Amino acid sequence: MPRSSATSGLEDAAAVRRRDLDEVLQRGAADWASLRGASIFMSGGTGWFGRCLLEAVTAANAQLDAQIRVTVLTRNAAAFARQAPTLAAARFLHMHEGDVRDFAFPATTFSHVIHAATTSARETFLGETPLAKFDTLVRGSRRVLDFAAHCGARHVLFTSSGAAYGSPDSSLIGEALTSAPDTTATSSALGEGKRAAEFLFAAYAEQHDWQCSIARCFSFIGPHMPLDLHYAIGDFIRQALQQKRIVVHGDGLAVRSYLYTADLVVWLVRLLQRNGPCRVFNVGSDQGISIGELAQLVGEQLNPGGDVEIAGRQDYSVGNPVRRCYVPDIARARTECGVRVWTPLPEAIRRTAALARDAIDR
Repeated sequence: MPRSSATSGLEDAAAVRRRDLDEVLQRGAADWASLRGASIFMSGGTGWFGRCLLEAVTAANAQLDAQIRVTVLTRNAAAFARQAPTLAAARFLHMHEGDVRDFAFPATTFSHVIHAATTSARETFLGETPLAKFDTLVRGSRRVLDFAAHCGARHVLFTSSGAAYGSPDSSLIGEALTSAPDTTATSSALGEGKRAAEFLFAAYAEQHDWQCSIARCFSFIGPHMPLDLHYAIGDFIRQALQQKRIVVHGDGLAVRSYLYTADLVVWLVRLLQRNGPCRVFNVGSDQGISIGELAQLVGEQLNPGGDVEIAGRQDYSVGNPVRRCYVPDIARARTECGVRVWTPLPEAIRRTAALARDAIDR
């Protein structure tokens, strides 16, 4: 497939990954120093966020002699080894097979626990039932928390979701907002499950005197993001790289924001190392953009002159409630944790496209 002048000018994928990891280490230098010698148990480590975190640990161990060890809970270690053979073979990494809802406890101690397991984006796209999604979140969280108490962990991080707020009528969603998902809407399984899990984390943290942070994650862009599911920005990047018309299934008026995953990793490592009682932090970008404008921006960056089509379905959504505005207020994270949005959205689009281009071309 011939490349457009825009995509042919994208940076080499390997150079993008080096730059991403260099930025992660530089911006989180103090956090990596305090994590030196840590032993981390992680659920969800083979997913999108997990792979980005594991790659950052690889870089920290290699460049900073961080000596961090990670055990990742996975349902299928062989599948992960096929997807990421170099990462799976890393000496610092141990794969522990089991289902998050009932896994056997590893016979070792850990200083830190990260719980990022949830129904995968692909499972949601393929129609995972609301009950299965809720069960994975709630039973899985209880099992991970029981293990955190068993293994002697002191720092605990839970990756929750902005879905916990439901569908508020707010231009910027702050942590103090008391809105919640509709309990009778089965499409709210993710939000309801995350809320229940957040309560469990708060209760366990209080009982065991843990340092605990809850990351309410919004929308993201970056390496390992699926380009063939229900992520609008992923669809747009794939279509632009293929030099196809960019199709907006909805009316284009819904507003979203996107944090680049290299920035996200710095945020998560900072929250993992945070000291203090259990507290919720919004994680994402506060720089909103309508989906229609986003489609135009992706086209300008990757396929100038290409068409954008607005299908106009106001109720378009896959597996989740319709949200007209999904943009977090991140003042708490900025003020208390010293993090920010470092990577501008146009740059994030170009880096993501550079990393995805070879796979698209194949």
